Amino acid sequence: MDENNVNTGRKPDQIAYSVKDSPDGKGYWNRVGAAWKHRDGQGTEIILDSTPVNGRISLRDQRDQRMQDYQDERDTREPVNNVQSRSHGRER
Repeated sequence: MDENNVNTGRKPDQIAYSVKDSPDGKGYWNRVGAAWKHRDGQGTEIILDSTPVNGRISLRDQRDQRMQDYQDERDTREPVNNVQSRSHGRER
């Protein structure tokens, strides 16, 4: 491995997913690794934690993943009552 392309400490540029088609038309997306662009712009380093059986891997930009995680988290939260009680200082 070229020492100029070591990814230690850098966030990945893309996330690698294994995508399996489902009967309902949606895909099951499982994270299997990540990818980093080489600093010289001449390639990409892909590190896989597992290899999908069907051989299909989809790379998605990291920012898309952060936004999707944020949206998924918002969708699972309970509605929040934004009414705040007033604080009148110490009780007397």
